[in-house]
Amino acid sequence: MRFSIITPTYKRADKLKRAVNSLLNQTYTDWEMIIVNDSPTDNSYQEFASSINDSRIHYHVNDINRGVNYTRNYALDKITADSNWIIFLDDDDYLSPDALSTFNELIKKHPDNRWFVTNRAYTDGKPITKFRESDKPYSYAIQYLILKKCKGDATHCIETKLIHKIRFSKHIKQAEEWLFFYQVGLCEKMFYHDHNSTITDGYDEKVGLNYRKRSRISQFETLIVIAYEGQHLNILYYPTFLIYLFMRLVRIVIKR
Repeated sequence: MRFSIITPTYKRADKLKRAVNSLLNQTYTDWEMIIVNDSPTDNSYQEFASSINDSRIHYHVNDINRGVNYTRNYALDKITADSNWIIFLDDDDYLSPDALSTFNELIKKHPDNRWFVTNRAYTDGKPITKFRESDKPYSYAIQYLILKKCKGDATHCIETKLIHKIRFSKHIKQAEEWLFFYQVGLCEKMFYHDHNSTITDGYDEKVGLNYRKRSRISQFETLIVIAYEGQHLNILYYPTFLIYLFMRLVRIVIKR
């Protein structure tokens, strides 16, 4: 059973080395890591590129800076034919040593599930992911997006066949990952397991992007693009899609 780890990177060659080492130190060894560098003019990656000596690590560089959504899509197109499961790992995060072995056991124990979710946690062990342990899977649209019974970033492990042609937004350069997971959620529910699989130092204020920090006009413009994206994907008139857009609109209108 092979896991494909998708890692876009942008001007964080030092942090990327840590992410790679976390794969090399996994107790489960059947994996591949697809890294796509979205900062082609950053010379700090030269040493990293020349140091790769493991055939499981595939390193690519975009021709120009294209944004994280394009970069993730490019990586998804590069996974090998024998890939079974896909995990998204940011370049400034890293996996706990037993992350893949934990997913491997979950897959064996719950063979009817095709989407597993575990914790993303701080280095002190405190989870960012706020799910309740349950024998029943969660609906991404209803319980995560709308009712917010599930909160926080998580580690997603999704069957490769399930993703198929699902991709991140092509009309938004970065962020709005929920559009991708919403489409996955139309086919499958999330099965949660309480395990700190991804470790993070926390949000990077300098290079990170926070939707709430954008101006009201910028947020309106983003909603318009999301609606266009929804129409393009034939999901604009799904009730849960419209409800979530309305919730976003209300938050923009009442924003002080």
